[in-house]
Parts: sequence; structure tokens; C-alpha cells
Amino acid sequence: MENRDCKSKILSESYWDFLIPNYRENRITPLEEGKYCFQSADFDYRVLYVDSEGREPISFYTYGYHSVPNCYALLNMESLDAAGITAVQNLPALEVMGSGILIGFVDTGIDYQNSVFRNLDGSTRIVGIWDQTIQEGTPPPGLDYGSEYRREQIDEALKSGEPKEVVPSRDEQGHGTYLASVAAGSADVENRFLGAAPEAAIAMVKLKPAKQYLKDFYAIAPDALCYQENDILLGLKYLNQLAAELDMPLVLCIALGTNFGGHAGFTLLSSSLDLYAYLTNRAVVTGTGNEAAERHHYYHRFTDEQETAAAEIRVGSEVTGFSAEIWARLPDVVTLSLVSPSGERTRPISLRQGQKYHLVFTFDGTEVLVEYRLLLENEDSQLIFLRFQTPAEGVWRLELLPVQRALGNVHIWLPVQEFLSGEVFFLEADADMTLTEPGTARMAMTAAYYNAKDNGVDIHSGRGYTRNDMIKPDFAAPGTTVTGAGRDGRFTERTGSSGAVGITAGAAALLMEWLLDQPGTVGVNSIQIRNILVLGTGQRDFMDYPNREWGYGTLNLYQSLDRLRQL
Repeated sequence: MENRDCKSKILSESYWDFLIPNYRENRITPLEEGKYCFQSADFDYRVLYVDSEGREPISFYTYGYHSVPNCYALLNMESLDAAGITAVQNLPALEVMGSGILIGFVDTGIDYQNSVFRNLDGSTRIVGIWDQTIQEGTPPPGLDYGSEYRREQIDEALKSGEPKEVVPSRDEQGHGTYLASVAAGSADVENRFLGAAPEAAIAMVKLKPAKQYLKDFYAIAPDALCYQENDILLGLKYLNQLAAELDMPLVLCIALGTNFGGHAGFTLLSSSLDLYAYLTNRAVVTGTGNEAAERHHYYHRFTDEQETAAAEIRVGSEVTGFSAEIWARLPDVVTLSLVSPSGERTRPISLRQGQKYHLVFTFDGTEVLVEYRLLLENEDSQLIFLRFQTPAEGVWRLELLPVQRALGNVHIWLPVQEFLSGEVFFLEADADMTLTEPGTARMAMTAAYYNAKDNGVDIHSGRGYTRNDMIKPDFAAPGTTVTGAGRDGRFTERTGSSGAVGITAGAAALLMEWLLDQPGTVGVNSIQIRNILVLGTGQRDFMDYPNREWGYGTLNLYQSLDRLRQL
């Protein structure tokens, strides 16, 4: 199939995107000649693009939970001193600045003209940009959409009087530029700025926005920025193959997050990041998100099979829609009934595997789609997915009833704040287990964030643990008022998970450089990097570790290397 033909399908709103996990064959049939195409991701994952004409509407019932791509939001936006990075940069005996390490980002793009991404001679430190939104250039090898720009083209653009005519890639949002500068920005003495790994090479994937049909399926606010799981996975493939071509160690820096998924490390993105983490000379860093104070998580533990629980959701005015996911871990099984703000009540949902229901609340002018999945692919979980369309203002009541009880735990997650068009939250919310996917990945490093000035964890930093009781986050890094490159060449201070992810990625690059320079070291992986960073975490005497807010403590690269030296 010609590349141009596949490109048109990838970009078309009339073609739907599906993920084919490596643990099962393609079940999305029939596939008519000329009306589909595939892209291959790493680890035998595949992305299928198929004509939607005549197909059943998108649902987990029809296509499988993991086959429908998830949608991810950006994780928003003295720090290097607190993380023990400045001491490592300035110590002559160590002499590590990230040289020879590639840090790769999957984000909103990069302002390649900014001076913090250049060498002293003015040449670029960016070895590659894959812009998925520009279709006029040449795609990377093995991929059929977007345009790739290599170091030589970027240098040519920087010497040109009209750089955007040579390399037209831009970062309209500024998030990718900020993230890359925090992780790997060069020194700017005038503005007293220095990135964590200022001599590392940089590669950027600029993600294309999600298709409208997928935003509609998840009831994501019309003006919300979100990015599809399949585009992220292909971005990771690009970064991995670029690092292999250049024969460079790679740190993957992922500052994206979602509340969709089971919060147990089983989404396809989380699983992929775990597989990258096992590879030699690869490290993976992600964050916990900014959801702890947003009241988007509900938790209840049943103590009796006759007990009921009520999760009440406050919905404000002008909310166009939202979704919710109810998760229980088998052999626990729950069902529910819904009560609208006007008092309209449904019967308890009949528990039939793979069933879906369309509920209409006449007096409230609201429709609710309910999908029930008892046996999810590759998981030991039950899922009830709800999508509210034009929800009435007021308090919606989800009455939960255990059908079968073991541990008796049930969780409900609402979307991340960035996906909502108005006020939607639980009246009785639980701030624990609010770390976003893929921060639940088992082998990737997950960084919470704190205020380095007062040493207090930020109230918005997502908290652990995972739904299957895995210890996450691994540690906390500075993330409050972190300085980085902004738009139009200016600097900005931002607070959020992204700053901590960038600092941690830079720290991982410095540690990787140092380890690979040690006699007898032939390679390291993300798990080893993570364990060494955990080894040196800062801990307070009055606090138990690990814990849900800080993980094993605060990131301190200098202390990690010092303790490693003493072993």
C-alpha cells in the first residue's frame, strides 16, 4: 500500500484508529481492500486505521477496551539545587552534564530557535524533530505521516533569514519547549537559567491533536487539548529508532497524563513504557499529574454484601458532557443504579458480559451510555464505563451495590480537569490513588512534585499508590515555580507535574552518563537508574517511607552518587 494512501487514512476524520496489542490477533473485521492500513509500533503493537462507514459505533463492547486509544492531556507546568543536580554539575571529579545522552520528548513540539537549545557556536543541539502535524515534508522511516527534520536541516534553518521556510515546525502551546528546557536547556547567564542536563542531545515528537470522534466518545470538552495513545506510541518508536541509529543512550521524558485506565499499570502506553525500561541504555521518566486536589477520585470499601454506597457527583452549569470509569478488582463484582438531580432513578444495571445500555433521563434532558466489561483483556478487573451527554446541573447519585465481594474495593475516576468544560467533582472524594496514567507504569520512574522553597508536597501533585497496591510515586522532585523557556524566547515560571518530570529526566541523563563512563559498565537500564535514585532520596525523620505523597523521598542526585560510592 502506498505511503500517500496510508497517510490520507491516518489523517482522515472518517477513519477510526485502533490499537492491536501484541498479546492478541486483530479482531476488528472485516477489513475491505483499500479501506484500511497499519502502522507498526515497537514490541509488536500495531495501529489500525479503518474506514468507519458502515461500522458499529465506537464502544468497548464492540472493539475491546485496549483497542480504543486513550486520550492524554498535558501535565501543565533553587529547583536544581534541591534535586542535588547543581552539585553534580559543578563537581570536577564527576564532570557530567549529559554529554553523549539523548533525551527524547513526546509533546507539543519545540522552539528550535531558542538559544537554550543551541551550542556555543550557535548550532543546534536538537538531533531530530518529528512533527506529526506537518504533512508536506518527509515522514521518518517506517512511518507514513508527519514530517521529520534532522540536525542538518535545523542548522540550515538557523542560518537562514527565514527559518520557518526551511523547518516550519512550531510549538504553539509552549509546553514541549518548557519541558525540554528544564530537562536539557543550555545556560543563559543573563537570566540565571540552566537545565538539568545542558549538554544532552535533544529529540522531539510534536503530537497531532486527537480526532473528533475519539473526543466525542470520551465526552472531552470541545476546546480541550488531547492526544491519542497510538500517536504517542508511534512517537516513542521514532525516538527509540533515532537513538539506535545514532548509537546513543536514550531517556524518554513523558509529561502526559489521563484518568482513563485502571490505574494499575495495564494501559498499552504504561505497558510499552515498562518494556522500554527493560532495554539496555534506555531510561523512562513520567509524572503523577496534577489531580490530587481536583476531587476526581472516589473510593469505597464494602464490608457487607448487602451494603450500598453512594458516589455523588456535582455537575455545574454549561457542562457539555463527561465520562466516568468504575473499577473493581476480580473476584469483586459491583453494579449500580443512577439517580438524576430531579430524582429520576434507574434499575440496577444487569450484569451481562460486554453489554451496553442507553439510559435517557427525560426530565433532566440527559442521556447516559453505560458499558459493562467483566473480563478485560490482559487484566483482572471489572469496568463500568459511563458517558454523560448534556448532563443536567446538580448532584448525580451513583448507587453502588456489591454483587460478589472479596476485598470489597471499588474506585471511580472522573476525567482530568483539562478534559472538562465546567465543574464536575465528587462531593466525597479521595485524594489517594490520583496519579494519572502512565504514572502507574511499574518499571518507569514516576516523579511526584513538591515546593523546593518550603519542602512541602504540592497539594495538586497526584498521589499513590496504584490500584493494585504498587508503590508509586518512586520519589518527588521540585515542581513548584520551576523556571524554563517560554514562548517568544522569554523565560517563565510554572508549577505542575511537568517541571518535576523534566528535572528527573535530566537527572537520569546525568546518572546514565556517569554510569556508562565507569570501568566495566557495558550498559544500564531504567530499572537500575531508578534504584540508584531511590537509594539517595532525602527523607525526614518524622515521616514513614515509602508513602503516597513522596514515594521513597525527595530526588537528590548528588546523594545517590555519594551513597553508591560508599557501598
